[in-house]
Amino acid sequence: MKSFEFLKMHGLGNDFVIFDNNENIEEIKNKKTLKKIGSRNFGIGCDQILIIESNNFKEAKVTIFNNDGLEAGACGNGVRCVASYLMNKGNTKNIKIKTISGNLDCWIENNNCFVNMGKPLFKWTQIPLAKKVESQIIKIDQFELYCLSMGNPHGVIFFEDEDELHKVDIESVGKKIQSNDIFPESINVEFACILKDKTIRMKVWERGVGRTLACGSGACATLVAAQHKNLSQRKNDIILDGGKLTINWLENEDIIMSGEVKLVFKGNFYCD
Repeated sequence: MKSFEFLKMHGLGNDFVIFDNNENIEEIKNKKTLKKIGSRNFGIGCDQILIIESNNFKEAKVTIFNNDGLEAGACGNGVRCVASYLMNKGNTKNIKIKTISGNLDCWIENNNCFVNMGKPLFKWTQIPLAKKVESQIIKIDQFELYCLSMGNPHGVIFFEDEDELHKVDIESVGKKIQSNDIFPESINVEFACILKDKTIRMKVWERGVGRTLACGSGACATLVAAQHKNLSQRKNDIILDGGKLTINWLENEDIIMSGEVKLVFKGNFYCD
C-alpha cells in the first residue's frame, strides 16, 4: 500500500488537501484517487486538491482539482494556502503561483496572505457561454445572473436584503442553474446582498464541489458584479459563511484578494 504526504489547510473554512510531492504526481492525479482524497467519508475530505508540481521558492507550478476529480482553472483561497505554506517554508514574503488560468503573484502582509487574481473576463467566449449574449445578465427563471470569468465561470445573483438571501434554497437553485445549457462548462453560482454597513454578504454553490464556506474567485466576481451594478465601491469586504475576505479591484483592472489562511494538520494518505 502506497502513502503520500499531504497538508490540510483552509481559507475561511474553504478547505484544501495539498501535496508537495514531485515523485508521485501522476499517481495522485488519477481521477479515482482524487475522488477518494476529496471524500469526507472515505478519504481526507476537502473542497479542492492542489498539487505542487515544481517550486524554487520564487515561483511554483500548481495543479488544482475539485473534489469530484475534475481539474479546476482557478481557486483563490487554495492558491493563498499554497503560497502561505511555500513562503513560510522558504522564509520569503512573496512568490508567484503558476496555474492553467495564469500566473498569480502572492505575498504576506500583517499575517494576511494576498493574491493578485488578475483581471476579470467578460466576453461570452471567455466565461464561457454556449451562445453570444448582448449583456452580462443571464436570466434563468426568476433569477438574474451577472456572468463573468475569474479564470473559472461565475454567475452572481443579488437579493434585496439578508432575509431574502437566507430564504433561498441554495442547493436546488445552484444545481438547476449549473445544469442549464447556456453554461457548457457549468458555473459557480454566488448568492449575495448588500448589508446595512455597505459590505457584501455572499453564499456560494461551487461547480464540482457544492456548498462551500467560502470561495475566493467567487468573492472577486461578486465585488466586480456589485461595482458594475453601482452597489459597491471598488474595494469592499465580502462576508462569507466562513469569514471575511477583502477584495480590491484596482484601476488597472487587477483584483487583489486578502484574508487569513490556516494550516490544520499534516499526514499521510494511504492508497491501494
